[in-house]
Amino acid sequence: MSNPNEVDEQITDSVTQTNTSVIANGPAMGAMQTYLSQAQAQGILFANMVNEQQQQAVASLATTMECAKATLSVQDNKPNFFTMASPASSPSKKPDVNNNPT
Repeated sequence: MSNPNEVDEQITDSVTQTNTSVIANGPAMGAMQTYLSQAQAQGILFANMVNEQQQQAVASLATTMECAKATLSVQDNKPNFFTMASPASSPSKKPDVNNNPT
C-alpha cells in the first residue's frame, strides 16, 4: 500500500459482504415477526376455546344435576318439576271482552 488514498481490497470486500448481509436479513426478520404474531394469536385462540369448553362443561353438569334432582325428588306434597303447573295450562282469569261486570 504505497498510496495512502488506496483502500485494500480485503477491506472493501468485508464491508460489501456486511452490507449485503444486513440488507438480506430484512425480509427474514419481517417474516419471522409475522410468524411470531400469528403463533401468539393462535395460542390465544386455543386458550379461549379451552376456556369456553370448560364453561360449557360446568353449565352442562349443573343442568344435569338439577334435572336429576328434580327427577328423584317427586313427592306429592311438594311442587317439583313434574307437578308444577305450566303457565300455559294454569287457570287464569280472562278479561271480559263485553265489559260485563262479574
